[in-house]
Formats: sequence, structure tokens, C-alpha cells
Amino acid sequence: MRTFLNLTFLGLIVPLVSSIPIDRSQAQASGNVERDYIVVLKNHISKRELLSHTAWTGEVHAGFLRKRQDSGLVQGTEPTGVKKIFDIHNFKAYSGAFDSETLHEINKHEQVDYIEKASPIHLNEVATDVTGQWGLSTISHKTSQNDTIQDSQSSQLTPADFNGTYRYDESAGEGMFAYVIDSGINIAHKDFEGRAEIGYDALHPDSKTHNDTHGHGTHTAGTIASKTYGVAKKARVISVKVIDRVEYQRNTSADLLDGINWAANDIVKKNRQNFAVINLSMAISYSRAINDALDNAYKMGVLTVVAAGNNNMDVKGENSSPTTASKAFVVGAIGADNRRWIDSERTGSNYGDMVDIMAPGDKIVSLGIENNIDATSIKSGTSMAAPHVAGLVCYLRRLEGLKSPEEVTSRLLQLAQKDVLDGASLKGSPNLLAYNGNGL
Repeated sequence: MRTFLNLTFLGLIVPLVSSIPIDRSQAQASGNVERDYIVVLKNHISKRELLSHTAWTGEVHAGFLRKRQDSGLVQGTEPTGVKKIFDIHNFKAYSGAFDSETLHEINKHEQVDYIEKASPIHLNEVATDVTGQWGLSTISHKTSQNDTIQDSQSSQLTPADFNGTYRYDESAGEGMFAYVIDSGINIAHKDFEGRAEIGYDALHPDSKTHNDTHGHGTHTAGTIASKTYGVAKKARVISVKVIDRVEYQRNTSADLLDGINWAANDIVKKNRQNFAVINLSMAISYSRAINDALDNAYKMGVLTVVAAGNNNMDVKGENSSPTTASKAFVVGAIGADNRRWIDSERTGSNYGDMVDIMAPGDKIVSLGIENNIDATSIKSGTSMAAPHVAGLVCYLRRLEGLKSPEEVTSRLLQLAQKDVLDGASLKGSPNLLAYNGNGL
């Protein structure tokens, strides 16, 4: 049965462009922040060998510390050593802070594949103008190919012509799970109807609860599964926090890797591979470790939807992660005019042949954090496009019983409306608009 929803505002706050993109000016984290490294072991390493190796690393680290102490060379705070261990299919790794002598010994170990410095995660936002909600209308209505923009003067069928309605099957993603790796989720918001839950906080691993102090994660989760603004209105969202507004200079790719590790393993442990998706609306500088982790999660049956990035450049040229992971499903953003979303010369949806699909991302209304129960906000960016597709994954898996990641992504591409976007604006991105198949 198909349901029609008239979209209305619950209230507005200051709108922002958002995708948690790369800040190239911050090549290093804050000077008073301990810099982590990620050590990745070779593919044949077993879990037992991983644990044995990290124990060895701890002994090497402690030995050099004792040597410095005995020599009277210890000054101030010393590196803490091994912090977190990661195990995703054949991906075995750990993070920690080490002195140069320990790093040298680690690098020589026959089990080590590569070592990389943890990259900072940085928030980057600009103000935009307020407009009406249109994303759900766009992914649930047919746009005729004849209505595609031919030039700037041509008329076309725009989301405004869809009368603010969302067409969807009432199964609405029930029983599906979206793991939102982000800034947290305001799980108390009434529009989640109790379907949002705390999963894991990479910043404070022993904590059983956390808050969204930024709003990005709540907005993203709302687009996936909230009652009013969600694509899959009966799905559950699980908060995996890897970044915090107050502590963002301390948040690195090691935290992001920790969140991916927890989410992928929780999905597998609970046999949710055929019922879940990871949404990742953020970016860091290129990280082989992040890409390898996502690709190994995919081998376990875990699908990850990622934002293309907001720097108005070719994904290949930007060379960031996780967009360059071979198994990530990359989503670019469009505006209500059916063109690739561009805010300014340096801000807009990334593009190119590494993008898999396009989805609404400009001035998207969703949930906010200004109070616990009913705040809304408007944000723009590929961060807003990706959850439209993550929501579609939940929706289609429930509606059609889709199983493997390959089956899901194939169906998304098969259903997508073809050649209805302004091709000139796409700059090599696919002319494929995300679509739920229920529109006329």
C-alpha cells in the first residue's frame, strides 16, 4: 500500500552547509593534542596473532619508556602506547601514540603492512538561505526525461510541482537498522518515535550514553528514518559517535576507524547484514586504513553509503577517504533545480566517475538538537544527500527483501531515474537520480 505524506515545517533554525569535509589548512592536529598512529597488519594475520602483536608492541613501548626514565630523559607527558584494536574480516590493525624508537621497531616487524598518521576530522559550514522541503518529493516522483534542463532558460518539472508529497509503501523500512557514524543522535527527539538508540562513542568508549553537540548526526539520522522527514519512516537508527563540536580538534581518523570497527562488528554479531546500512557523511584526507576497513566490512556483507564531499571538485582529485574506498557507495548532491548542488566556487557537491548516484542535498529540512523533543534544522551538502540513499537502502531491503550489498546497490542503480538531471552540471557524475520506485 502506498502512502502520501504532505510535508510541513516543524520549525526552523539557522541553516548550514554541512558534510564534515576536509580542512586542508589543518595538516596537523592542535599542538597540545597527542598524535595517534594507525598500524595495519598483513592480511594473513589471525585475531590471536593480532592480540599477540599488540602485546609485543606494549612491551616495546614500555621498554623504551623505562630506558628514558632511567636516563632521566622523561620530560612532560609521554605517549600512551596502544589504545584501540580493530578487527574487520581480514583487516587487523590498532591505533596508539608512540615515540619514534617504538615506531621504528613496529615498522620493522614482519607482520606489519603499513603505518599511517591519524588525520584530523574538521567541521566546515557556511550559511544558506531557507527554502521549503523537497527531497522526499524528488526521490518518490517520476521526472520525465523531456523535462530535463536543456539550458538555463528551459522550463522543467521541479519538485515544487510535486505538491510537497512523498509517495512510499507503508512498510517504510520497518525492521531495518541504519548505523549513523557521525556526531551523535538526539535520540530523545519525538520524531524518532523511540526508534533511535545509542550504539557506541569512540571518544569515550566506556560511556553508555552520549549527546549530539553539533546537530549534524541528528539531521542525518532524521533524513534516514524520522517520522516526518525520513525516507524509511519505520527503520531504526543507531548512533555511533566519532566527532564532537567541543573536542573536534582531538577527533581523528583513528576515532573514525574505531566507529567503523564497532558498527561493522555489531552488524555481523547481530546477524543484521541483510537488514542494515552504515551512513558515513564525513571525510578526512586519504587514509588507506579507512578504505581497507570499509572494503573488508563489505566482504562481511556490510554496505556503507558515503557522502561525495563538498569541495566542488573531482572526487579523484580530492583523493579523500572514505570516498575512494572501492566498495563505498558514493552519493553526490543535487539542488531543487535538478542541477548538481553548488553553493560557491569552492563549495558544492564533488563530482566525477567515482560518484555512484545523485540525491537531494540542498536546503534539506530535518531534525535538530536545540531542544530534546521537536527542534528542526535546515542543512545543505552531500552529507544530506547520502542519508537519502541510506534511507532508500532500508526502505528497499524491507520492501523487496534485498540481501547482499551487491544486490542492494544494483537495485538502487536500476531504479534510479536516468538522464533527468542537467548533464552539463554533473561534470562526469552519473546522470542517475535516486528513486524509490513508488512515484508516477
